[in-house]
Amino acid sequence: MGEVPVETMKNEAVVLVHGLWMTGAEMRVLGRRLEESGFRVRYFRYRSWRGGLAQAAVALRDFVESTDAERVHLVGHSLGGIVIAKMVEEAPGSRPGRVAMLGSPMGGSAAARILSRRRAGRWLAGGVIREGIVDHAPRWPGGRELLVVAGDIPLGSGLLLGLERPHDGVIRVEETRVEGARSVTVRASHVGLLLSRKVAALLRDHFRKG
Repeated sequence: MGEVPVETMKNEAVVLVHGLWMTGAEMRVLGRRLEESGFRVRYFRYRSWRGGLAQAAVALRDFVESTDAERVHLVGHSLGGIVIAKMVEEAPGSRPGRVAMLGSPMGGSAAARILSRRRAGRWLAGGVIREGIVDHAPRWPGGRELLVVAGDIPLGSGLLLGLERPHDGVIRVEETRVEGARSVTVRASHVGLLLSRKVAALLRDHFRKG
């Protein structure tokens, strides 16, 4: 299959959903690379620490519905992937599009469970983590083509927590896997997934051709 002309991408947008303790600014490098491939990029911001999962999912649905494009693809980094899964499960909306998750713990998170054993750790993790990962295992409801990308450079708090390798410093590779989804592992740390040219190319191809 040949390359899709950039002109045909004008009616396709990509919404980027950040992870815990982030604001969306961390995804600008990835966003610029997707824009260079012809996609319109929007950044969804939510209260990842002090907010709740259900509220974030509803807000994301409204954000997607307000996006002026025929197709709206979704990219979630880390906790952002959990928010997307919750939206697709409970309030999918009417806009078609594919989904990609970067370092998202859809199989649970050993790091989050370790943090949640202590009061200070539960405070650091915040409500969305507790609601979406610790108290209830995340679920992918299907219905959209899903690409899962994991990193295997162990640079992050996982070194201190003693996570079993391979992991990206925060999330173990096996914790990102989703049954039925295409899974790819790249040489990147958890934050490095947002800076990787390889990841940007994977997303471009996924959104263009599936």
